[in-house]
Amino acid sequence: MLKAYSIFKDLDKKACEIITNSGVQLDLSNSKERPNQEELLRLLKCYDILIIGVKERMTEDMLTQIHNKKIIATLSIGIDHIDKKFFDSSLVKVINCQTSNVISVAEHIFALILSLKKRIIEANTISMRGGNKTDLSKRSNDINFSTIGIVGAGKISREVIKIAKIFNMKIYCNTLNPEKHKDLLDEGVKFLELDELLSNSDIITVNIPLNEENKNLISKEKISLMKKTATFINTSRAEIVDINELIKYADENKTFNVGLDIDVENYKDILSTERNNVIVTPHIAGVTQEAIQRMDLELSNEIAKYLKENY
Repeated sequence: MLKAYSIFKDLDKKACEIITNSGVQLDLSNSKERPNQEELLRLLKCYDILIIGVKERMTEDMLTQIHNKKIIATLSIGIDHIDKKFFDSSLVKVINCQTSNVISVAEHIFALILSLKKRIIEANTISMRGGNKTDLSKRSNDINFSTIGIVGAGKISREVIKIAKIFNMKIYCNTLNPEKHKDLLDEGVKFLELDELLSNSDIITVNIPLNEENKNLISKEKISLMKKTATFINTSRAEIVDINELIKYADENKTFNVGLDIDVENYKDILSTERNNVIVTPHIAGVTQEAIQRMDLELSNEIAKYLKENY
């Protein structure tokens, strides 16, 4: 019998049943702490199937310790925490969640956009201190009929496009492969090169996975192309954007808004100052209650499907 281990002790009950009904012995973590690298390697050796999250780093040296078939299943869309050599190995199958939190992330993107444009956080602070609307640093803005520039044409971007159309937005998109996404032309989307998109958009949202090619894609040079009145949103990995230069640009241009949903660990110093034109959330866009349940079920179903087809 194959053995599976989930580092998440609260894996959805139905998801657990799907895995065990596939003839797998499933063990759930009973620890409050996530496994360190040493413990992760021990689990990898002991179990045929390992269910992890984005905080678990699957490094190249771990791969040398694998001598029989393994399934690495990650409760995330992102896979940059798994060394690319795992994907090349004939002994390893990597499974991720490709659709479960798409809606949740798209909703969060617009939550950040609306919070910034409508001055929600600043207005709340003023109200709690007994102030009134005259204390706002500037008036709020509508987003109807504005121009949104979307970097990436994947599932999240497509959900963003659906919502943008409700707000009557002009929609620009930048993607490496516009030919693969020609159907978006029927949705009124116009493909632009990155520099042109950044220069001409009122709202910019980055929705791409992190890889070696797009690290620091939104560099200091690219940031300088944006309108001083633009709103910039990043719910992708922080490393895609030069966060320090982005915040500096916001400090220099008080009409420039920034919304980030990132792991803040490496940016604590620069983000420690509260700003009216910057909102940061700690990488929570894709982990709503509903998204987590969908991810558990998607992952378990994908595991069961792979086992049925290959074992």
